[in-house]
Amino acid sequence: MHRLIAPLVFSSVLIIGAGTCLFLYNGAQRANQTQAEEFADEAVDRVMQRLDQHLSLLRATKAFFIAHDSVVERIQFRHFIDALEITKHYPGVQGIGFAKWEKTGDETPSLAALQQDYGPDIRIWPDTDQSMRTPIMLLEPQDARNQAALGYDMFSEPVRRAAITKAMSSDQIAATGPVMLVQEITTNKQAGFLVYTALVGQLDSSEISHAETLQGFVYAPFRAGDLFRAAFAQSPSLPVLVKAYDFGNDAVTLYKDTMYETQLQRSGTVLPDRVITRKVDVADRQWIFDIIVLPKQHWNLQDLAPFIAAVAFFLLACMLAWITHSQLRALRAAHNLRALSEKSLTEKDLLLQEMKHRIKNSIARILAMARQSAHHAEDIDSFSLAFTARLQAMANAQDALTRSHWQSANLKDLLTKELRQVLGDESCDDRIMGPDVELDESTTQALGLTFHELSTNALKYSNVSEDPDVLFVTWSLVKVGRTEYLHIKWVEVSRDSLRAPEHKGFGSKLIDANIRGELNGKIERHFGKDGLTVDIIVPVTSRPKQTVR
Repeated sequence: MHRLIAPLVFSSVLIIGAGTCLFLYNGAQRANQTQAEEFADEAVDRVMQRLDQHLSLLRATKAFFIAHDSVVERIQFRHFIDALEITKHYPGVQGIGFAKWEKTGDETPSLAALQQDYGPDIRIWPDTDQSMRTPIMLLEPQDARNQAALGYDMFSEPVRRAAITKAMSSDQIAATGPVMLVQEITTNKQAGFLVYTALVGQLDSSEISHAETLQGFVYAPFRAGDLFRAAFAQSPSLPVLVKAYDFGNDAVTLYKDTMYETQLQRSGTVLPDRVITRKVDVADRQWIFDIIVLPKQHWNLQDLAPFIAAVAFFLLACMLAWITHSQLRALRAAHNLRALSEKSLTEKDLLLQEMKHRIKNSIARILAMARQSAHHAEDIDSFSLAFTARLQAMANAQDALTRSHWQSANLKDLLTKELRQVLGDESCDDRIMGPDVELDESTTQALGLTFHELSTNALKYSNVSEDPDVLFVTWSLVKVGRTEYLHIKWVEVSRDSLRAPEHKGFGSKLIDANIRGELNGKIERHFGKDGLTVDIIVPVTSRPKQTVR
């Protein structure tokens, strides 16, 4: 349970931090959305304010005509428009003009007036199938674009005719949908629109209709691109992309057509998913603005707050988890130290008991070897030699165990010591082979005596003393079910055929006692014409290393 405290502290602080960061993030998103809405409103307001200023020019021009009883000479009109300085102060307006309302076929006086004011090359165009015409009679300031529009019959074109009809019937300013102005004579063309206001003479009698006194229309052509760019050029600049549509709502212009679209000045700009839409009424028409607020170029503190909080909470969580872990580790260390002290006292008592037991066992084994060696010895010298050799085998096993603190001994080291002790100092590496196996205490002592007896018998009954290469010892590990067995094969090669002895000596009995009795294993001796083979199988509890010696 204690292991879970530090992760729980870490997770709890992270959860609290995640909630705080989410709150700050949502707040920043709401603030950014509010700011985006403000940018969108500001963009629309700039366009509408500039358009209102331009429409004020149209109203002022209409008042100028009314003040002159609707009869204005070109020189008067030009001075009036020049005084307004349209080109300088009102970008977007191509000019202000007057279109005369007259019946088709009655254009001769109008054509004469046009040619007198603007030159003999002017004509009224195009041909029309309408009963009425509205040729442009006055248009200032004069430039190449406006010169190309003089004499144009705007009533002959359906979109312009719809707006003219509205202005005539409502006596209000009416706008057209997007059109291509006749002034667009260069390769740099852009969408445009026109606004009209009807110029009506004085009604002398109530029986005279509004249409009968209609003199014409004061109008203004607009280049939409110039108008929008002038509006957005104001300082401070707005980080927005704008696409403006005119949404026609009359029987003639039921469409949604692009009026203006921001041109990206840099490539690779990634647009946000959400588009802010605004709808406004412009001279009896509806404009739709689709506005995209560009991502910020620089982070502010409000945007960075969620990330700063995330880092702070993560560091806090790490610090608290580390402190908690350190405290718990110190507490565990104290408990472990106490347990280790108690264990040391217990192990000390067990060690004393174990030493007493091992000393008793060693004394009993020495006494047994002494009795058996004396029983089979012919004289004191043979007794001394056999007893000393067996004591040395037992000492070798004890030495191997001592080096591993009585825990284990290496099988190859134990076998090498025994062979060198009996056969001499010749190298045994070429005659013994098998994997590394660590033996426990009881197996070490039993196999140590067994190897000594087998080596002694080989020295007595074979020609190993003359040719050491006739002796081979190999071992392997075999797993049967869940138990692992050590299989030792002792091979003595002989030139003469060997037969099994009729009676077992002490050495054979000692080997059987060690293998079968003490280790609960198996031993089989095979005598044949090629020599002796001894197979020893004992269970082992240690795991061998993978290295092959």
